[in-house]
Amino acid sequence: MMRFIVLMIALMGLTFIFCTAKTLRQNQRMVTQIQPAIILRVQIIMRKIILFSFVVFIALSLSCQKDNPINGGKPPCLDCPVDFRLTDFEPAWSPDGHTIAYVHGDTVNGQTGIWLIDTNGNNRHIIYASAGAYSPTWLPNGQWIAFSNGGQICKMKLNGDSLTQLTVAGSNFFPDWSPDGQWIVYDRSLADGSGPAGVWIMKSDGMQKKVIFGGSFPDWHPNGNIVIGVIGTSPTSIWTRFVRYSIIQSGTIDTLAAVVGNNNNYPKYFRDGTKIAFTSQPNGGKSQIWIMNSDGSNLHQLTSTQGYSCDWSPTGEWIVYTDSRAVSGRLWIIRIDGSGNHQLTF
Repeated sequence: MMRFIVLMIALMGLTFIFCTAKTLRQNQRMVTQIQPAIILRVQIIMRKIILFSFVVFIALSLSCQKDNPINGGKPPCLDCPVDFRLTDFEPAWSPDGHTIAYVHGDTVNGQTGIWLIDTNGNNRHIIYASAGAYSPTWLPNGQWIAFSNGGQICKMKLNGDSLTQLTVAGSNFFPDWSPDGQWIVYDRSLADGSGPAGVWIMKSDGMQKKVIFGGSFPDWHPNGNIVIGVIGTSPTSIWTRFVRYSIIQSGTIDTLAAVVGNNNNYPKYFRDGTKIAFTSQPNGGKSQIWIMNSDGSNLHQLTSTQGYSCDWSPTGEWIVYTDSRAVSGRLWIIRIDGSGNHQLTF
């Protein structure tokens, strides 16, 4: 019964999104007259709602399983109570290659937050407990982690010391540390009196904040001069593509179509800058991890089950990602040729 209710809620949500998109298409002439800045803000907010709904849907789906079939347990339970256990997502591989930081959701009090785990599956432990903590990113020397917490960007040492909030205005997510450790880019999803929505940059101490371009999901190129982000192609479509912005030239270099027609997000540069891994999801379909060259060529799908949010190993041989099937929801590691796929968290 509970599973039926969950599925009905999900279907109602999808119906709402479909009807909203249809209405927008019918009023396209009117929409195109709206100021571009307002359109961009609406796109970013809607994208956050869709991504949040996606994570919640996975959590609700997984809550119906009594034991994990991957671990040799029983098949999913049809009437288990909703408990929101499940999710390990937004992994970030440490610069030394030994550890992965990630977001873990749990029903046990104090267990939801930012966790660390060795790449061999050992030494799994929480370093920051908060239901509002997301998107960990490593300082290049491996001593600090930045993350969003309650819509603000924070940083903290790995041992939990020196927790520092870096932003106070707006609603901020998806931080990423520059290769030299001097700057942090982040996604500001809401505008207020202190500035517009878009991709912002600040010094690692929280000073010198400024917006650099309209977009979301920023990620630094290893050369430190380019930031990639996500933009929408039109105000009436959820198809999103990537834009490359030059810090030196203070302008857009080019755009990358990624998977045409899909919602493409979470772009992650490999550490030599030659490849980009990202999450791509067709409208109403399953998300997967894709890889392409940094110029958009050689585009190919990596995962075959389902995949959501990922990161590269320092060597470029492996990718860690969330298997977003209802029977998993945990972190897996796979070689970039598709072999060696194995589960990391349980």
